[in-house]
Amino acid sequence: MTKIKSTVFCDFLKLKNVIENAGFDLEKQVFPVSLACIFSYFLPLRLKFASESFVAYDKEKILGLISLEKDERSSSRFKITRVFLEQNSFDVGKLLVDYVIARYCAMGAVSYQVVVENTKVDLLSLFIDGCGFRKNAQEYVYLVNSNDFINKDNSCLEGFKFYKNIRTSEVCRLYNSNINSYQRHSFSKTKQQFEPLIAYGMSEKTSFSYVLEDEQKGKIYGYFCISTYNNSDYILDFVLDSPFEIYFDDALSFVAKVLNNRTKNWNLYVKIKSYFANYTAFKEYFETKGNSLVKSGSILTKDYLQEIKENNLLKNAKIVFNDITPAFKTGSK
Repeated sequence: MTKIKSTVFCDFLKLKNVIENAGFDLEKQVFPVSLACIFSYFLPLRLKFASESFVAYDKEKILGLISLEKDERSSSRFKITRVFLEQNSFDVGKLLVDYVIARYCAMGAVSYQVVVENTKVDLLSLFIDGCGFRKNAQEYVYLVNSNDFINKDNSCLEGFKFYKNIRTSEVCRLYNSNINSYQRHSFSKTKQQFEPLIAYGMSEKTSFSYVLEDEQKGKIYGYFCISTYNNSDYILDFVLDSPFEIYFDDALSFVAKVLNNRTKNWNLYVKIKSYFANYTAFKEYFETKGNSLVKSGSILTKDYLQEIKENNLLKNAKIVFNDITPAFKTGSK
């Protein structure tokens, strides 16, 4: 009989060995789980700050693993970040997905999202046909490395400033206004999602943000969030106003300067999301430069209706969901 339990209650070294021997290609940050993760597991939904993982097992055999985390600072949106399954384990995958959705729905979550590579037909089938997710947008990930900026002059990068949390409302407005109108209800964010984590020092992910600002007008035209798990591989999520795509090259130079101050050798993975109205301009930039397209995936979402009080004039349902990293599936050796 297949059972599911949190990795918080597992022997981590034994679990790691079992999964590796089964042929799973693990990422570095999956194991071991820190004390911070254990502490986060027992917190209520709104206070959780670390990702959580669950395994499906039968006797001593691990059949699959799933990880998920809160979408930024949202207490109702979750991202499925990893899925590891044995070959031909559709039923196990559905069991894991249904389990985590039921668990977090009971705690108050209403929306779930996953990005699945377009080449992973079996995983797409699992989430769409088996678990009721729907395709909502596309995500493209391009690779930029430190060698691309060795001889580049970064001396004149005016307008790029460290992000101050007092500007959350402006950044939130910038982000939402650049989303396609027909997708805005799905991917818009609240200003709380641009605020720092309460338990920032305990989080397994390090993040820092910058803005492109016109100081004379006091307006923000770009927002750039850089995150990393290992201080070597960095992920860039960004939004840039439509008239300011011409500054994208300067923005990457500024990010490269920031990363060079942290470490000598780094890789930057830039995410481009099709729900932004001007995403094609950034795709064309990387295609012209010849940067590698590392992954392209479908952003899949599953959401649940929220009840609205009877005395509310608008008695319709609200639907929300948002961002994530790709999920993977590997076969057994």
